[in-house]
Amino acid sequence: MRIRNIWIITLVVLGSIGLVIVEGFVNPKIEAKQARYEEEQQNPLTHDFAALAKYRSPYMGDNSNLSHLNQALPLRERLNGYQLYPETFTAQVNYSLDTREMDAEELERILVYNAVANFVMIDNLEQVVYQLENTSYTLRRESTQQWTGTELKKLQNPELWNSTVREKLVESAQVKEVFSQIVDN
Repeated sequence: MRIRNIWIITLVVLGSIGLVIVEGFVNPKIEAKQARYEEEQQNPLTHDFAALAKYRSPYMGDNSNLSHLNQALPLRERLNGYQLYPETFTAQVNYSLDTREMDAEELERILVYNAVANFVMIDNLEQVVYQLENTSYTLRRESTQQWTGTELKKLQNPELWNSTVREKLVESAQVKEVFSQIVDN
């Protein structure tokens, strides 16, 4: 009987130690890593483009797919609905954001990044209209393709995406230049 009690006490102590290790060290590290990843997803320069592959679609009419794609892009916390215009192959993405709430360069970087990602992942999407509270921006596939200098479908390769899109959005002057090239206002 005594050996049995010793085993029970030993197992309880080991279980308690294991619980402290998991809850005190392992889970906080996992949560911190997840929080860091989520924060990186809000910046076009650190966003995980490869994670968008599951939203690839030949047709813009799949509202659910379009919605999930944009929910995986920077500025997702300010999304405020969508409107599709199939006759012009246009998607309007609404944001609950006033342009004065955010640095203009960062907003331009995000809008360009998001639009190019939409064009790369949705084959027949011709225009993206970003409707903010105080203005709207229209970005076109044709202008975007001219800026990238390649067929947008090829940019599904993350390495090519990084060299063709992300690296061109680092410097302020580059962001202003691309924004003026591909945005119709």
